[in-house]
Amino acid sequence: MSILFTSILLGCQNIAIDSSNNDLEGEWQLELETLAIGEQKYTTFDGKSREMIKIFTDSHFAFSSIGTHRPRFSSYQLTQEQKVIAFDNFGGSLGRYSYENNILTEHVEYSSFPNYEGMSIPFNITITGDIMVQEGIYPLIELGLGEHDGYLRSTFKRIK
Repeated sequence: MSILFTSILLGCQNIAIDSSNNDLEGEWQLELETLAIGEQKYTTFDGKSREMIKIFTDSHFAFSSIGTHRPRFSSYQLTQEQKVIAFDNFGGSLGRYSYENNILTEHVEYSSFPNYEGMSIPFNITITGDIMVQEGIYPLIELGLGEHDGYLRSTFKRIK
């Protein structure tokens, strides 16, 4: 009986040690995101008309972005126009990730944008206090979204 109890305690201790080593775990709110393509720089997110939360567990990530001025609908049977409005005001992706030596690689399994599914996208991560900067080459060519790759830089604030 004492061997079982000791095993459980050691197992719990290992879990606690493992989770404390992962600075990513938790909830992060996107504050600012820019995309540079060649000499052009675009602000792709500034928090004014959208909110985005990214969540990391010990093995998975998920993010969801919603418009801040979403209309309510009067029926679950949406018109084509209402479907466009709903899609324009919500997006998200999720999957597994790996994180080692400040390199986060997101392995996208599901996304509201099908081009991302099956992609593995690496980013450099810098965490200072409750601020996380995620940046790196953004594979626009491979995603089928452009003729040149970009450089994405996202700034998040930890909320939990």
